[in-house]
Amino acid sequence: IYEIVDLRKKSLSKSNKSTDFLQFMIDTFIDDEITDDTVAQLRSKALNSDEIASNIFIFVAVGYETVSTTLAYCTYVLATKPDIQEKLFNEINQNLSDDIDNDSIDDVETNFSYLDMFVREVLRMFPITTKAMARECNITTTVCGHIIQKGCIIQPDIFSIHYNQDLWGPEDPNLFIPERHQRNRRSIASMSFGVGPRNCVAMKFALMEIKMCLIRLLRQSRVLPGEKLEQGFKCKERLIIQPDAIFIKLEKRKIEKYNSLSPGLVD
Repeated sequence: IYEIVDLRKKSLSKSNKSTDFLQFMIDTFIDDEITDDTVAQLRSKALNSDEIASNIFIFVAVGYETVSTTLAYCTYVLATKPDIQEKLFNEINQNLSDDIDNDSIDDVETNFSYLDMFVREVLRMFPITTKAMARECNITTTVCGHIIQKGCIIQPDIFSIHYNQDLWGPEDPNLFIPERHQRNRRSIASMSFGVGPRNCVAMKFALMEIKMCLIRLLRQSRVLPGEKLEQGFKCKERLIIQPDAIFIKLEKRKIEKYNSLSPGLVD
């Protein structure tokens, strides 16, 4: 991590300056340690090298369990809905080159609309970070005639929001339909990563991780139901909502190359 930070600082220039999370922290970099922890100093305190490295570690580590849990739910849907899995596989085959390692991340963001809808529908039906949405009211205020006192903890009911017919109709919100995300929805309708200025700082990073994992998985394997999958699963909630176990099988796909000069697949 330290090497990455040093490399970024050394390669900085006005022409190639990035606008990512790492750059945001580097812009606050300071070499001097603060010895007097007064309120004024703490408010203006920049980050030193150790703090930048620590924040990057947390940024990646905290996202591991949430991403892996979301992928578990994804495999459940793939195993139980083979028609959706086939649509995803076809989109992946049509938009990726034979050398997947050289495909640009920008291509994943722009060329995989059905994959994006699929992931967002999984996150709608299986929200995993409901407790992380709690907020503390910092001033007494009135909302829709209700007085909310300063210090009151507000916890939105994300399941009621994600399964609300008015927000997610006209299709039945209890059904898994990726195409529902083609319609423009109110921003607050989806709270998988929170909303507003304090939403999840790693949202784009997490979505990209999930999509890249699914592309790798579906390019190489077919997801099939395991023997116990029909029994469903139970969820346990700590900080995130996790399934106890999801039983699937992976069947290796026959590797085929997509011929860009022909609408079909060739050996």
